[in-house]
Amino acid sequence: MTLPELEALLAQPAFHQLVKVEAVAVSPDGRLTLRLPFDPAYTLFPEHGNYHGGVIATLIDVAGTMACSVLAGRPTPTANLRVDYLKSPRGCDLFADALVQRMGGQLAVADVTVRDEAGTVYAIGRGSFSVPAAKAAG
Repeated sequence: MTLPELEALLAQPAFHQLVKVEAVAVSPDGRLTLRLPFDPAYTLFPEHGNYHGGVIATLIDVAGTMACSVLAGRPTPTANLRVDYLKSPRGCDLFADALVQRMGGQLAVADVTVRDEAGTVYAIGRGSFSVPAAKAAG
């Protein structure tokens, strides 16, 4: 899948448009990077600028499902998601680097690291994603 194809896939769900996630890079082996530009609406308390944990979990979920969808060639809904918060990001763009660890016939697993542009890691997550059977032609 090319970067323009990933951008088109990412733009399909209205929810992705709401959170304004952007595609940065994609490779055929199931690696991709998404960017979440900082928005004060994403903060828990605007005067402090710390991201709400749900926004970070959303970024991990979207990155993991997109990485699995790239390899599966179709949408892969989330079956399970785990997030470990390591540090609270404040007022910066976030990047999610996703890597598919396993692509099975029914389930895929992806790991995601959330960092800033300088490389400071704020959270890591792992998701399991359902791989629906391909639709039969005809």
